[in-house]
Amino acid sequence: MKSLNDSLREEFNTILAKEEFLEKIQIDGLDINVLNKAFDVLLKFKYDSDLTDRARGEFENYLINYFRTKNY
Repeated sequence: MKSLNDSLREEFNTILAKEEFLEKIQIDGLDINVLNKAFDVLLKFKYDSDLTDRARGEFENYLINYFRTKNY
């Protein structure tokens, strides 16, 4: 039986696999692994409604720091 996180990851990966997103990812040179790790940060905090804002902030910080290190 799949967990809720597994279902959410599957849905996220389905969205990332769509042609328009794949094209954007390729054009911008994004790393799918980084996007998946950032999504995992969101999942980590989703169970506690008090941490929803923190989850969003952590997601944004993860991506911002990644892009800074890659000089995007």
